[in-house]
Amino acid sequence: MDPDAITAPQRPGAQDPAAGPAQAKPDQATRPQAIPAAPGTRVSRARGAHDMPAGDSRPRGGRPRAKLALLTWAGAYAVILVVLAIGGRTLAGWPLAVRALVLSGLMVTAMTWVIAPAMTRLFRGWLR
Repeated sequence: MDPDAITAPQRPGAQDPAAGPAQAKPDQATRPQAIPAAPGTRVSRARGAHDMPAGDSRPRGGRPRAKLALLTWAGAYAVILVVLAIGGRTLAGWPLAVRALVLSGLMVTAMTWVIAPAMTRLFRGWLR
């Protein structure tokens, strides 16, 4: 049987004629057989956030989370301070929801494309 061949799904409980009676269980769903990769072939694994294996909460060989959290907080504080220093009096008359919307939008934009990349470059040695 060719491992790359696509076969039609069988009804639950139906037996593969080549499998024999001892392998099939009528009430148990069957899973496709894994095909081993050729030596030297890259096999992708399920990955979670930040390209870590799914279910793994500790970064391996990456930046420590506490240091990243501290840099993120410092960057967010700086952005909020600058926005409030420049437009604080103007923003004071706006409704709270609109102020929060504008401030968070400016902060996320600045952090994503300006502050976070600059800070990680600047503090590269400390982060390792």
